[in-house]
Amino acid sequence: MKNCPLPLFLLLVTVLLLASCRGENAYRNMREGEIYYNIKYVSNPSTLSTDLLPKEMVISFRNDLISTSLKAPIGNSGITTVVNPRENIYDTYLNILSFKYYFEGNHADIQPGFTSMKGMTVHDTGRRSVICGFNCRQARVDFPDGKTSRYIWYTTEIKAENPNRMTPYRVVDGVLMDFFYIIGDAELQFTADEVFVKQISDKEFEKKKNYRKVSSKYLDTLIMKMISF
Repeated sequence: MKNCPLPLFLLLVTVLLLASCRGENAYRNMREGEIYYNIKYVSNPSTLSTDLLPKEMVISFRNDLISTSLKAPIGNSGITTVVNPRENIYDTYLNILSFKYYFEGNHADIQPGFTSMKGMTVHDTGRRSVICGFNCRQARVDFPDGKTSRYIWYTTEIKAENPNRMTPYRVVDGVLMDFFYIIGDAELQFTADEVFVKQISDKEFEKKKNYRKVSSKYLDTLIMKMISF
């Protein structure tokens, strides 16, 4: 790159940036890769500055293998889920500073932390849009109180299989591109920012070591405390 003229260099950088978030050619119908989501805190009960809270979530996938990572920028704190049906792994891992816990679930479980979203229903609205280069469908999410609704967007052009296992969106047959989570009194909005076609290491979908096994209820309590710290 020493002799590369500046305009050409800028053009190459622009092409690479555009390629990281598009829905064309190899990116449509992809079965392996990563999706990066920006996080916006709609409501935040924590006394910590949002600068110290997770700013990004990453979903890695290969066909029906899913790994989701939500980490804070300090203290090695965060939540990771691993879904590997072939090895019967449906685990949720929680790091709080030097403490490590995990819940060993099964294919029918919703991961700990989502009790506030229990009983919600999802309805297609018929609206369509494009997010990150992928054609997306909108759905309305209704809560049991009959008064509260939110909207999400998902795509069927990314071919991860059953990508919403262990989440409140398990009935959505597509990859979520713009959606929300309610965890206790916190509401987080996730929007896809980058999509990459890449090979994912087998290690991402393996059971993690050196974590203390706990119940779903216990881990749920810890997640609520972490969110509202």
